[in-house]
Amino acid sequence: MSLKKLLVVLLAVIMCFAFVGCGGNDDPAPAPAPGADGGDKAPAGDAPASIKIGIPNPTTGAIASFGIGSPWAEELAIETVNADGGVYLSAYDAKVPVELFIVDTESNPTKASEVTQMLIQQNEVDLLIARHTPDTALPVSAMAERFGVPCISMECPVEAWQAGGPYDWVYHSFWSIETCYEVYKSMWDALGYDPADTVVGFLFPNDADGLAWEPIFTDLCNKYGYTISDPGKYPIMNQDWTAVVSQFKNDGVTVVTGNDIAPDFSAFVAQAAQQGLKYEVVSLGRGFLFPADANALDLSIANGLTCEIWWSPWHPFNSSITGQTCEELAGLYEEATGNPWSAPMGYKYAGIELALNVLERAGSLDADALVAAIGATDMDTVVGPIKYDAETHVSYTTLVGGQWQLNEAGDAVEIKCVTNHLYPEIPQNGEIFQPAW
Repeated sequence: MSLKKLLVVLLAVIMCFAFVGCGGNDDPAPAPAPGADGGDKAPAGDAPASIKIGIPNPTTGAIASFGIGSPWAEELAIETVNADGGVYLSAYDAKVPVELFIVDTESNPTKASEVTQMLIQQNEVDLLIARHTPDTALPVSAMAERFGVPCISMECPVEAWQAGGPYDWVYHSFWSIETCYEVYKSMWDALGYDPADTVVGFLFPNDADGLAWEPIFTDLCNKYGYTISDPGKYPIMNQDWTAVVSQFKNDGVTVVTGNDIAPDFSAFVAQAAQQGLKYEVVSLGRGFLFPADANALDLSIANGLTCEIWWSPWHPFNSSITGQTCEELAGLYEEATGNPWSAPMGYKYAGIELALNVLERAGSLDADALVAAIGATDMDTVVGPIKYDAETHVSYTTLVGGQWQLNEAGDAVEIKCVTNHLYPEIPQNGEIFQPAW
C-alpha cells in the first residue's frame, strides 16, 4: 500500500472514532460529573472552592416587606453546615462551603430578570432560589429555564407560577389561590356572613398577581352564591380610588377582598374614609400580611383586618438542619434584629434547607444531577413537608386564616390564627371578632 493510501485510511479511521465519540451529532451530551454515575471519585483537590447559590430578593421597592429577614435567615441556615466545612459532595469526596449571592430585585420584574442573568453569567451560580410573588418568582424562574440552571422556587401562588411554565429546570412549593380563597371564606363563615346576603368587593390590580387571582375568586364567589362588585383591575400605585369607592357604595359592599400591595391598600383606605365608604370585613393578600405593613396603618383600621398566614412561630415544624422549632427560629430572629418575626423568613430558611438537601443528594454540581435531585425531594422543612409532583413540579404548603388583633399593651397589632380547618395541625391561637369600623 502506498504511503498516500495509508494516510487516507488512517485519516478515515480517526474521523470515524471522532464521530462515534461525539455521539453522531453537533450537540454532544454533557459528560457526567465525576463520580455521579457511581464510577471513580474525582480527587478532593479538584473540588470547587465553593457552592454558589443565587438569590434575587426584593430588598427595596413596593414589595420590600416580602424581602425582610434576608440575609439573616439564609445565613443562619448555612451557618452550621459551613462551620463544619460545607456540604459533602460525593463526586469529589470532599466538603465544599456554600457561598450566597443575594441581590436586590428592587421589586421590579425587569430588574429581577437582569440580576438573575448576572448571577448566571457573571457569578456562575450553581443553583438559584426564586421567590416573592409573581413579580420576582416568575422572571427568575424564566431565566433559570432559559439558561438551564437548577432552581428552587417558593412564595408565589401556585397558579400564578404555573402560568409561566412549562418548567424543566424549576420546582415550586407554595399554596394555591383556591386554597387562599377557602381560607378567606372560612373567616367570613366564622363571622356569620351568609353568601346569599353578602356583597364582596374586588380590589385586584392589573399585574401578574391580580390577573391570576381575580378569575379564580370570581369563579369561587359565584360557586358559593356571593354577589360580586368588581370595578375592574386598577394600575399598581393607583392614585385615584374615587370610581372604586363609588361603585362599592352603590353596590352595598360589606366584604372587601383582593391582593393589593401595601401602598395601594393604604391609599384606598384613606380615600374610602374621606368619601364615607363603610365596609365590615377586609380579607386581603399582600397589603398587610406582615407586621411592618399592618402596623404602618392606623391601629383603628389594622385591628380586625384578616389575611392568610403562611408560616408562624406556632407552626409545628422543625429545621432539618438543627432540629430547631419554628418558635425558636422566630425568637432568634427577634433577638438578633429587634424586629418582629415575619412569615417570609420561614420560607427564606426553608429555601436553604431544600438547597442543602438537594446538593448532598446530588453529590456534585452537575446541573442535570442537581435538577434530578430537586425533583426527587421528599423532606420535612420549617414550612412543612416538601415533595414535588413529577408532572406539575409543585409541592403544596400549608395555609391558615389570620386576623390582626391588638396586643396586650394596645400599642400594636399582632397576627393570630383564627381558622385552621384545612390544616388543623397548625393550632388556632385566637378568636375571630367583628371589626368595629
